[in-house]
Amino acid sequence: MLLEYFVAMLVIMGLTTTFDKHTSRMQHFALAEELSNLIPEEYEPQFDNNTQREIIAALGTTARMHCRVRHLGDRAVSWIRQRDLHILTIGIMTYTNDQRFLARHIDNSDEWVLKIVSVQPRDAGIYECQVSTEPKISLAYKLMVVTSKAQILANRELFIQSGSDINLTCIAPQAPGPYTHMLWYKDTELVSDSTRGGIRVISEQQIKTSNLVISRVLHTDSGNYTCSADNSNSDSVFVHIIKSEQHAAMQHELGVRLEAGQSLWLLLGMLLLLQHMSRPLLQLQLQLVGA
Repeated sequence: MLLEYFVAMLVIMGLTTTFDKHTSRMQHFALAEELSNLIPEEYEPQFDNNTQREIIAALGTTARMHCRVRHLGDRAVSWIRQRDLHILTIGIMTYTNDQRFLARHIDNSDEWVLKIVSVQPRDAGIYECQVSTEPKISLAYKLMVVTSKAQILANRELFIQSGSDINLTCIAPQAPGPYTHMLWYKDTELVSDSTRGGIRVISEQQIKTSNLVISRVLHTDSGNYTCSADNSNSDSVFVHIIKSEQHAAMQHELGVRLEAGQSLWLLLGMLLLLQHMSRPLLQLQLQLVGA
């Protein structure tokens, strides 16, 4: 752009000096004014609108808002919280007693960052990146604070027969960021295939899902299983591994309960039927006695 400026100046100077003496002064000025339109105006600060302006941060994590300003010159960049119009930072100086708010800037760069450490629900809202032009220009950013929780898609207590397989699925749909790292723990130890064979952890970071598969479970596989995801509360289920005899006994006990329940209902039904049948007989006996 500076090269274009100097070229335009040379063109104006060259053309205005080569006109013959018959060219009027007004024509000189008109031509000069027309050519001067080629000269760029003084650069004014401009925002880079391609920056992310909706930020999702999990509770307790660090939120960052990036503001890029071209041709800043000697102007200053400020961050303002819209709900109370509090000036949080000017340049790299902080103007709040809340030490969680910080300004970051790399020399000779266009980027000015507002950093909020350990975000809380009260931090959610609109923030403005403002440039001290006249009139001032600003760009709004929206911060959303979420409480992310991993969720195991199963009952809180599971009974698995010895020798069969465990397949647990965990999701963390509200975990911030495009990718989420997820881990499984048994009691307090990280689950891995090195502890015993037949363990697989299949994670899809983009869709924030993880599967834990344990083949041919043993009694020692009983315990508390926890799914942990980045910047999220964890979730747990307790797995009981029971022997085949126990499983059969449980099934038998359930069958006995069902039979007992069925017998009770059958007995009640017979009593009601007898009561219903006895009423006509009683009425007949009363009629005979009266006769």
